[in-house]
Amino acid sequence: PGESVSFSVELYRAMSKGYNRLEEGTEMDSLSKEESPTKKASRWVRNKFDPYEIPFDEGQKKCASDYDSLDYDTCYNVPYKKQLETYTAFTYWHMGAMKWVLAGLTGLITGALAFIINLLRNNLQLLKYTQLKNVLSATLFEGTAVLGLLVLLGFNLVYAFVAVLVIALEPVASGSGVPEIKSYLNGIKIPRVARITTLLAKIIGLVFSTAGGYLAGIEGPMIYMGGVIGAGISQFRVFLPFLKQYGMPYPYFRTDRDKRDFATSGIAAGVAAAFGAPIAGTLLSLEEAASFWNQELAWRTLFCAFASTFTLTMLTSAYKGYFGDLDYPGLVGFGVFNHTRKLWEYYHLIVFIIMGAIGGLIGALFNKMYISIQKYRAQYLLKRPFRRQWRMIEGFLIIIVTTSLAYMCSMFLSTCVPHSLDNTYYQVPGYDYINQVKSYFCPPYTETKDHMYHNDFATAIFTPTETAISQLYHLETAYSITTLGLVFLFYYLIFCWSYGSAIAIGFFVPTILIGALYGRLFGAIFEAIPIPFFSNVITQIYPGTYALIGSAAFVGGVTRMTISLTVLFIESTQQVSYGLPIMVTIMVAKWVGDLFSDGIHNIGISLKKLPYLDREIPAKIDKLTAEDIMSSKVSYLYPITRVRSIEQLLRNTAYSAFPVITPDTFRRFPKTTPPNHLPTCAMYGSNDDACADVEKPQESSTRSKRPTPRPLSSPGYQRTTFSKHSEADCECAAHIRDSDGLTFTYNIPAPNRLLGSMNHDKPLILHGMILRTQLIALLKHRAFFSENEQPEAQYEVTYDQMMSEYPRYSTINDVALTDAERNLLMDLTLYMNPNTYTIHYQAPLSQVFTLFRTMGLRHLPVTKASGVLVGVITRHDLVPDKLNIALEEKRIPADD
Repeated sequence: PGESVSFSVELYRAMSKGYNRLEEGTEMDSLSKEESPTKKASRWVRNKFDPYEIPFDEGQKKCASDYDSLDYDTCYNVPYKKQLETYTAFTYWHMGAMKWVLAGLTGLITGALAFIINLLRNNLQLLKYTQLKNVLSATLFEGTAVLGLLVLLGFNLVYAFVAVLVIALEPVASGSGVPEIKSYLNGIKIPRVARITTLLAKIIGLVFSTAGGYLAGIEGPMIYMGGVIGAGISQFRVFLPFLKQYGMPYPYFRTDRDKRDFATSGIAAGVAAAFGAPIAGTLLSLEEAASFWNQELAWRTLFCAFASTFTLTMLTSAYKGYFGDLDYPGLVGFGVFNHTRKLWEYYHLIVFIIMGAIGGLIGALFNKMYISIQKYRAQYLLKRPFRRQWRMIEGFLIIIVTTSLAYMCSMFLSTCVPHSLDNTYYQVPGYDYINQVKSYFCPPYTETKDHMYHNDFATAIFTPTETAISQLYHLETAYSITTLGLVFLFYYLIFCWSYGSAIAIGFFVPTILIGALYGRLFGAIFEAIPIPFFSNVITQIYPGTYALIGSAAFVGGVTRMTISLTVLFIESTQQVSYGLPIMVTIMVAKWVGDLFSDGIHNIGISLKKLPYLDREIPAKIDKLTAEDIMSSKVSYLYPITRVRSIEQLLRNTAYSAFPVITPDTFRRFPKTTPPNHLPTCAMYGSNDDACADVEKPQESSTRSKRPTPRPLSSPGYQRTTFSKHSEADCECAAHIRDSDGLTFTYNIPAPNRLLGSMNHDKPLILHGMILRTQLIALLKHRAFFSENEQPEAQYEVTYDQMMSEYPRYSTINDVALTDAERNLLMDLTLYMNPNTYTIHYQAPLSQVFTLFRTMGLRHLPVTKASGVLVGVITRHDLVPDKLNIALEEKRIPADD
């Protein structure tokens, strides 16, 4: 019945008890004495949700459907249609214009936020390395170099404490956030993923993790932050109190669909701010993040990305004293590849293909190691008491190991490389060469020397990752082969350990750095080995080309991105001539990596057990039908239902939507002979002795204060009346007429009779679907009527009233009803969605998957040709685990 949310084994047991009480007819008063399953579910989400709780063992696989879905499909009920009737041509123009304004505002805020983060990070790093340099200068030749390690370790531990503390307080802010925001755009509602507190935790954690010595990039969290800013700014939550104060409520864009589109634009803005590549940001949002796309959204997303880049450029140029200078497009700059040596020749494509294949292999190995480490965390850290404290300890351990190994290797395994002041890299615009290389543990510079020394290992380790990438691309003789190999192995293993830990950490920049080390190492090795023809080919081109191709190969082998990644490198290097080799390298890396594992972001989604629906239809599902995976245990509601039954159903289930049905034991009237207006029944009950014991519900003080009912005018929609079979048996019926003129008649249960689950011996005719949030809104607004009234007397709830609490709706625990109100009736025909998508039970599963993926469905009723409801499908029924079970039941091998 819509969406099943199975939060824990305890919840399942509690829900089972609730169903038993329903069947036994237990009264609400006795049920309310203990905590309801819905309250347990909400408390579990609030207190125990942790993205690190990855269920790997068989006993926890039932927790795979812990996530609700977003409402991307429009509910065309009567309040919504009446809302549309109030829109004028100016309203639609205003909404279209505001979409562009909000897209530009999203880009502006994202660019400004990127500037602030970069400024704070750089100042923290400058403070740390300035103190380290002073200590080394004073103690290096006195035999107390270990003091420098203590100073560096002290700074890193202080920064790391802040970084892990904010993540411990807001666990959803850990990692890059790309799997979470990607799943959000796919239609998965992840608790707290778009909250302002999560955004603040991500910002603080990112600043201190990048400044504190973690191998972390800024671009992954920037993608997440851009998406959250886009989703949040469109809701005007910050400005709503001000607008309401002056009588200017803003009712537009208050749907999950609108938030999704603005979040898509925000993701492009985050990429554009990180790399100064607005076109690549738009393509990445399309290729990697967005699940729903259209031409208008693409154009608006590109505008948002350019707004972000422009804002960051202007702020950075103003900070550096060159306001208006457009040479600072992004936080991660690759420098200008403008050298006298050739960048590449056509016959080097063979070398690039080899590098792409190796990059795919080491990328797939990285993904495999990441999976193993995450499984180890889930098995040994997350099952322990005080798991968040253990996660903090792991964060401290990572920084201690990283700092100590880096410092010791810089002392004992590095090479002091001489360089002259006329190095070609010194002439790169905007780059201060002397202040960027690290001379730790090397002879000091004097004016009498023709050259100075720098520590190649320290230069690669103790400089910001963005600077280290530029050095690998442009410094020709700065690194020895030994140092390149050691730093590559060091970064590869450390980042594999760090990624997935309890810190805010970006992914792209570290993998670009590791790939650049791999590329430079590849070129240096084959340049040193005297292989005929091959060595000559290697040495003919600029060494930075191999670093760039190595970055493309490794990132492609890990992420499996293609188009956006190619454009990203082209925009960042400002060299269109690199387009063909980068594209060939990335494609080869993807093909090779796909032989062994999935992309890193899809792996993260799979490990978190998010019910993500990919673009590609899973293999072999055409051998299944809708009947093979649907849930046949459906809890339903009648078009006119007692308030008591609705409350019971909401308290004892965690479902997000319910079918509105009538039993197939009905009488149909021709369209030309509609039922006469019959008098209302004074009493609802059954034809047994229980009818006589039911007292007539009294008017409550709460109900007497309801607003005056407005007449319902819904042409073409279903209308209801009542009839009384006889005075003797007190049995009453409700008649519901659809837009085709067919009238269905059914008995309304007595107050002491509660609705149960669907019984296949009793066919049910589907009339529509109604959401849990809609039912709660109706309960809160007291949309009831008594048995002495017709349904037209029910208070009509408007669309604005139903959406007033979006996106944080009340729960059933926030609704307080009296006994008299529980015995009243509620007409659901105006508020249900009568145009819900349905599918035949024998339809191939590929059609089901396509409907969910393209239409953004939350639930899909399964019917027979006659309109009889036989089951419901949700996105949780389409995840690989469920599909494999269905294939096994039909004795179809899941994997060939």
